[in-house]
Amino acid sequence: MHMSDLGPQRSPLTWSQLLGKGAGKLFRRAKGEPGRNQRWFHGLRSGAGAFWQAVSHTLHLLFLEVSGVIFLVFTVAIAATFLREWHRYSAHQSGVERVVVAGVLSAMFFYFGLSSFWRASRKRSGSS
Repeated sequence: MHMSDLGPQRSPLTWSQLLGKGAGKLFRRAKGEPGRNQRWFHGLRSGAGAFWQAVSHTLHLLFLEVSGVIFLVFTVAIAATFLREWHRYSAHQSGVERVVVAGVLSAMFFYFGLSSFWRASRKRSGSS
């Protein structure tokens, strides 16, 4: 008897095929019992949603506070430039434009930094 007499040879299943078949079977089995399993899926979805909401809230607070710190660091750097330009202006070595630009930028970044912390504190207290 030759190999060709046995019919077509099947290749062995791969891990992805085995896992795919198992996952499909598990899902069909779980979906097959509507009452108990729908409650289970609903509970799982509700728990995952609550977890994601808490994580999302915390990450947003962290983002607001970190961006506030970055804005305040820029404020310090630009305020130093403002002081340097102010001294140059006082010594009649530069025009007033550079002083105004540095002052406006410094005030703007200071506002952004404070407002970011203010928004984070409002969000933490739950009033937004």
